[in-house]
Amino acid sequence: MEFDENADRFRVCGGIHIKYVASFCAFFGICATIGVFSFGLMIFPWHLYEDSVNTTAKIAFCCFLVGGCSSHGLILYSLYSTRLQTQWLMPAFAYHLFIAVLNAITTLIAVGELFSEGNISHRDTVMAKIVLVVCPTIFMIQMVGFYVILKCRTYIQCKRRHVRNGEPPRIREVIMMSNKVSIMELSFDQFNETMYSPA
Repeated sequence: MEFDENADRFRVCGGIHIKYVASFCAFFGICATIGVFSFGLMIFPWHLYEDSVNTTAKIAFCCFLVGGCSSHGLILYSLYSTRLQTQWLMPAFAYHLFIAVLNAITTLIAVGELFSEGNISHRDTVMAKIVLVVCPTIFMIQMVGFYVILKCRTYIQCKRRHVRNGEPPRIREVIMMSNKVSIMELSFDQFNETMYSPA
């Protein structure tokens, strides 16, 4: 199938190219990760816990920051790198999958808190209601992220196939030298120059 950069299957949101949508989502993901990281550090009640708990929380926050920024940065790399490799999208997919599972678990805990038979404080009730609003919203945003990643993967695969079909095939030339085998990858032009050049 011939590759068309401007084909409708590479467009979303009313005609916007998936490359630009994915770039926006990646930048938004990096900014959101930094924002949530900063907000979490500010509101976490550090004074209520021991140093070991605080250290664990700091490590978790740092992992969240590094994982979020790096996985979204790799989306940009996969889009604008000349190598056109889709495996750089997998960290973002795994990261969003982990956050989606975490949101689902948190939502179930909040539902359990609200409908439990025991008496809970007014503060816990308010927090559970906030969770029931925030977590499903984040989950829906992540579903959009999954869709964008899959569309972006299809675009990169098709473009990579088109680029590879436009290049001359690779030839493996095996040269025996001193009972050792060295394998060199040559294009057709390099192969012809090697075979037919005067000694």
